[in-house]
Parts: sequence; structure tokens; C-alpha cells
Amino acid sequence: MNVNELPKIAGILISGIDHPSHISLNIYLPFCNFNCRNCHNYKIAKGIFEEMPYENLFWEFENNFIVDMVIITGGEPTLQGDKLINLIKLIKNKRPELIIRVDSNGSLPGIIKKLSLFVDGFAIDIKAPPFNKDKYEYTIRKKFDTESLIESVKIASELPYTIFRTVKYPWLKENDIEEIKMFLNMYGKGKPYFVNPFFNINDNDQINNVEEIPL
Repeated sequence: MNVNELPKIAGILISGIDHPSHISLNIYLPFCNFNCRNCHNYKIAKGIFEEMPYENLFWEFENNFIVDMVIITGGEPTLQGDKLINLIKLIKNKRPELIIRVDSNGSLPGIIKKLSLFVDGFAIDIKAPPFNKDKYEYTIRKKFDTESLIESVKIASELPYTIFRTVKYPWLKENDIEEIKMFLNMYGKGKPYFVNPFFNINDNDQINNVEEIPL
């Protein structure tokens, strides 16, 4: 496969904490259509990265047999479209036994649907209560389409390795988390849900706008 048909890679990482009971090879893809407050990968999301050669990834497939899962993350991997599917096909060709999960913000259900034919699961990030559009848009600093997220959650919940996640931002209250749980009870088909701790990012490039937080 021609490398021009594949997405650029911003980095790779071996992790034992990103999926329960699995050791994963995390592949980071650049760019994102959200601009989330306190994003830990904001440089990658903005397209600020040093491209990693595919030879590094091939070495992992040929030599690293500790991992049993590949997690394709970002950024927002679904922005890569068919190039992402080509990457998944390459992984399956190199190591067909590996479980493949794609991380996503759920904003592009059409791509999620196409990917669902090739992967074993998704990690869908629920940034705020999906029916509280003001709080969701405060978090992602972009327009938010609730229906697109609902459709993505429905598709993702059909796959065995799907999980859902929320960062416990300081502006999310306990009732917000409960609303997210109710949302997932409606659409998530009982897939695991994790509330991850908030860690503040202090960097001049990642400045949270001073705005009134929606209640």
C-alpha cells in the first residue's frame, strides 16, 4: 500500500491503562474538529507534530508481541476517512490477531458506520450532557449536533470492545454525570462507561477562554 494512501502518524505509545485488561499499541493521528478546553493532545489536535515514519510502526508489529490491541486515537481519527480504513486494513494484514479500537468524539456517524465494518470497538468521548447543548459547546468550543452523537453511540454500542468516557471537568457537576449515564442507558446498550479524572493543562498555547459556564 502506498504511504500516500495512509494517514500521517503523530506518535505511538505502549499503554496498559487505556482499555481494561489489555495492553495496547496506541497510534496517534493528527487534527481534530473540536477545540476542547484543557485538551491533553491539543498540539496534535491542532496539527503541530513531527511526523513518525511508518517504519517505526512496522517494527512494533514485527517485534512487539506484548500488545494484544491497537488503539487509534488523536486528534480525531475519523477525519482521516478512507485513509483510516487503509491503516486498519494494513494492521489486519500485519497482525490479524490484534483487537482494533478507534477513539472518537462521535461527531461523524457516517464514518463511524463505515469503520464499524473493520474494527472491534470504539471509545466514544461524551464531553458533557448531550442534551445540554450550551454546556457541550462550552466544553468543545464548537457547534454541537446531538443527533450525530446519538447515531454514533448507537453504532458503536453494537461492537464488543466499545467503551464510553467522560473527563470530569470542573464545570461538570454530579447531576451532569448522572445525565450522561441516563443518556447512555438510552443509547449505549450497557457498554462500559468510565469517568476519568481531570488534570489541568498549563501552557500558553492552551488558554481556556474566560466565559460564563452554562449551568
